[in-house]
Amino acid sequence: MTNKEIPNQMYRNLLGIASPNPWIDHNSASRLQMFTAHLGQKLVVEGMTERYCQTGMEQEFGKYTFAVEIPTDCQIIAIIPKYSPGIGAGSIQHNPLTIVVFEDERTKQIDYVALPLYKSYHSHFGFPYKEQEAMRDVRVGNYLRAGTKLLDSPGVTPDGNYKYGVELNVAFMSHPAVSEDGILMSESALKKFKFRTYETRVVEWGKRKFPLNLYGDENTYKPFPDIGEYIRDDSLLMVLRNYEPTLSVIRQNAQSCRNVNQIFDKRIYAEGVKGRIIDIRVDTNGDRRSDFTSMDQQLEKYIIEAKRFHNDIIKLYRDIEKQRGDAIQVSPSFHQLVVEALAVVEEDKGKISKFYRKAPLDDYRVEFTIEYEIEPRIVNKFTTLDGGKGVVVHTVPDEHMPVDDQGNRAEFVMDPNSRINRMNLGGLNELYINATSRDVGKRIRSSFGIERGDRHALQKVQAIFQKEPEKFQWAWDYLSMYYNIIAPRQYSWTIDGTMTDEERVARLATICEDHVYLYVPPEHSPEYDKAIRKIENSPYKPFHSQVEYVGYSGKKVRTKSKVRIGSMYIIMLEKIGDDSSSVASGKFQHFGVLAKLTKEDKSSEPYRAQPIKGVGETEGRIFASYAGPVAIAELMDRNNNPRTHLEVVNKILSADKPTQIPVLIDRTKIPYGNTKPIQIVNHIAMCAGWKFEYEQKKPPLPYVPLKGKVNAT
Repeated sequence: MTNKEIPNQMYRNLLGIASPNPWIDHNSASRLQMFTAHLGQKLVVEGMTERYCQTGMEQEFGKYTFAVEIPTDCQIIAIIPKYSPGIGAGSIQHNPLTIVVFEDERTKQIDYVALPLYKSYHSHFGFPYKEQEAMRDVRVGNYLRAGTKLLDSPGVTPDGNYKYGVELNVAFMSHPAVSEDGILMSESALKKFKFRTYETRVVEWGKRKFPLNLYGDENTYKPFPDIGEYIRDDSLLMVLRNYEPTLSVIRQNAQSCRNVNQIFDKRIYAEGVKGRIIDIRVDTNGDRRSDFTSMDQQLEKYIIEAKRFHNDIIKLYRDIEKQRGDAIQVSPSFHQLVVEALAVVEEDKGKISKFYRKAPLDDYRVEFTIEYEIEPRIVNKFTTLDGGKGVVVHTVPDEHMPVDDQGNRAEFVMDPNSRINRMNLGGLNELYINATSRDVGKRIRSSFGIERGDRHALQKVQAIFQKEPEKFQWAWDYLSMYYNIIAPRQYSWTIDGTMTDEERVARLATICEDHVYLYVPPEHSPEYDKAIRKIENSPYKPFHSQVEYVGYSGKKVRTKSKVRIGSMYIIMLEKIGDDSSSVASGKFQHFGVLAKLTKEDKSSEPYRAQPIKGVGETEGRIFASYAGPVAIAELMDRNNNPRTHLEVVNKILSADKPTQIPVLIDRTKIPYGNTKPIQIVNHIAMCAGWKFEYEQKKPPLPYVPLKGKVNAT
């Protein structure tokens, strides 16, 4: 064995999705695997920032977002909006989709690209698209290159870097609110993680039902909110009422059509609160009745605009067909677009009957797309980039968070023992290095007399470069030597003579205005234990002191030990804990067991009115092992025995104190073993000629002590 240093072989092209972590060799394999899984679960949030310690993979990640690109060199031949925004209170105010039709320069094939307002991926999470500079060139007759980005994620910077989290000041310290996975977070930091979800609600009516005037007034019949408008505070999207001609005088007058009958009317709720309609699609049948003309006026503008949109597509296709004849070439996607347009245009002629899932369409089928802007709260899940996940259990005002003697205030507090227990110590390197970079930036700003966040930092640094070259050179040398310790690759770029004076000025201006950004790829990283020890014995040593915070008593508390506050990159996961599956009484199906959750169950109430399941197999085995067979039998019987279920409901409704019922079920009257699944199994067994016999559980044998002496060793 020799003392020769082994070169770092953690190449980014081999690390794959784990490559954004520069301290990969300081974390356990299980935590690294967890980190790679977390990257696929992160949300696009509004307060995203670029990471202070970058590996270079941010550029690669930025290439593979949900961007809308031009697939080939082409010439734009048509731009067709789905809805044409008009002027006036009753007009459509927002256009949710635009179709850009183009001709491939090489193959002369006609194709199109859709430009939506938003992108929604799994579990309804998504984001509004951000227009790129190339959108200015989207005009009929213009040429565009293959790969031109028209829309992109808000997580991609103008330089092409991908940002996917937020830099927050973190403190690892003992605190009443943190233990294991528990996280304490400041209120302002939590607001930085505001995110969006998208959902669709489909409502059909016509022949048997009509919509109530839920959003209108005495002069305007308006059953639902228009595009760009918000849903009511109670999340009620639409209400439908059965059409009964004999009761029309009572149930269809102006006043009753504005009052919801909570029992007989069909209510359709949105999933969340403060939802905003961003798209409406109306499908109609050609044979729809015209009895409710006044009630359907709101729909007419969407129907007219949809026909205009599809007529424009057909007209464009026929014009191209006339010009080229049999030589016309269209892509499969454009062909499908034309066929769908023909279905809409020809439906009024009685040539087309529309079906949805093999069932004929009612007069109207309206699909609403709803956007929710959600602020995270307690129970939301966050993680660092080394698998250091946790759940927010407490939030406090900013002034109650820990602050050191230099005014560095924590925004995110975690249990210090979790780092040791989980063996993901790489995050401590990140906190230490970012704290060092913060103080390096402070010293440079102090020497220049510039405050952080100064938008005129570039002009001021330029003036110092011209008038005080010695001061500028000191700051540059101070920064370069810091690079030499912690970011060797970045240091090599500062001394190789390729950087111009303009680039050096811009670099120091960025530090003065924002922060010190480091390039620390895994294969060019130093030995961080040695590098950190070197920083501890150098002018770059970061500030370290006791901290103060406001405790639960409302009084300030000062820690006995020093706590270092430094920045870490925090991402928010899609585990938002917003579903409630606890109900008063589950709905049974015809077999007498809990009914399956349907789409109607999801939208008929502002909350989930049906449990997902009673007791699963895994939960049942665990419950039985801890609580015993009687407890699990009681739980299963209440879920699957209609007689027991009826007794529970009657007891709750008739009790003087529903929360203090001494005995809910008298098992002498309603014994165990009569659930519907057991009855079905017994019936099948009886048909086969056999049956179950239940054996009384025998009591355990009495304890008999051993006779004689027992030698203890």
